[in-house]
Amino acid sequence: MTRGCQLCNPVCGKCQPTPRKIGNCPTCKTCNIYARDEVLSGNPTLCKKCGADLSEQVIPKALLCNFSGLVCVYPCGRSVGEIPRFGYQTCMMNTAPQ
Repeated sequence: MTRGCQLCNPVCGKCQPTPRKIGNCPTCKTCNIYARDEVLSGNPTLCKKCGADLSEQVIPKALLCNFSGLVCVYPCGRSVGEIPRFGYQTCMMNTAPQ
């Protein structure tokens, strides 16, 4: 646990990719929770109540991680932080593009 965390919040995503993603439906205002497997499956993430597509909101964009220097399709907060003082580090949670 880093940054003074006492308990890991499954939707925080600061020090590791979140195991769950939340999407609020703009149509019916329902809060939808998706597991990491659902988000990375390649299928659209649909609202569980009305069927609206929440992919833009839920599926993260691939980016070049500042922590590891690798492309990650399910990044955490360290990916947009500062580059480590001693250079890129090994990230055990890196999700490479398919």
